[in-house]
Amino acid sequence: MNIPFSFRRFWHVLLWTLAYQMRQLLTLFSAAVVAFIAVEIPEFVQARNVYMYYRLSLHHEWHETIVSDALRHVSEVCLAVGALLMCLGAVFAFYHLHRKNEGRRLLMLPATNIEKFLARWVVYVPVWFVLLLVAFMVADVLRMAIWPAFSTEITFPTAILQFLFNLKQLVVWPSGLRSAAILLLWGLFWFFHSLSLLSSVWIGRWGWVSVAVVFFAVIALFIKADYRGADVAVFYLLAVALTIVAYWLFCRFPKYKLFHFND
Repeated sequence: MNIPFSFRRFWHVLLWTLAYQMRQLLTLFSAAVVAFIAVEIPEFVQARNVYMYYRLSLHHEWHETIVSDALRHVSEVCLAVGALLMCLGAVFAFYHLHRKNEGRRLLMLPATNIEKFLARWVVYVPVWFVLLLVAFMVADVLRMAIWPAFSTEITFPTAILQFLFNLKQLVVWPSGLRSAAILLLWGLFWFFHSLSLLSSVWIGRWGWVSVAVVFFAVIALFIKADYRGADVAVFYLLAVALTIVAYWLFCRFPKYKLFHFND
């Protein structure tokens, strides 16, 4: 018997998933804050060294240029780190369902498979994205608080505005070559995110290993081959296909593992 999709039931499943995954989300959030700080501090230390060189050379007019370049570069690197953390969150979205008690608890939820799958997807895509934005803001504030321990000669303002500006540029961009490049970046991101989701359903917590192997294989292909704009659609189609396969496995794996769990 086919049970129709219910938004009310989906909302309750989403709230339950958020409450149940809160500890894991907080752990990932803390790791994201540490990762952003670990990226920001070395970049700004390097910019400080450049500033000290020009200061000794009596080129004081380079101060504003060094600060602006450092903020732009830090925000770009943090965007790349944020993309990796988005994929990391997808890897941890379903891994615990391979455990006996976790899988049975999911099966006992009074909801359809599509409602359960969408609830996890919402938690580890839009909700996790918002948490990553907050994590970057927290990391940037902490970086400014501890920066005097690294240097008192030069200070760097918050990188939040530059980060949000670069993020906007990835959503609203001009036409031309840059537009094609950004479309390719988005295609690669959704491909690896969907692959991470599939690995979480299929393999579990060690799914990131398979994602890493595919990542380096794709990078090697890009180095050896000259990809054109027509190839961008392939990554979007693969992202949709991998998500569908992940849902298909999600619907069938728990039914099998209900009686074949490994303690």
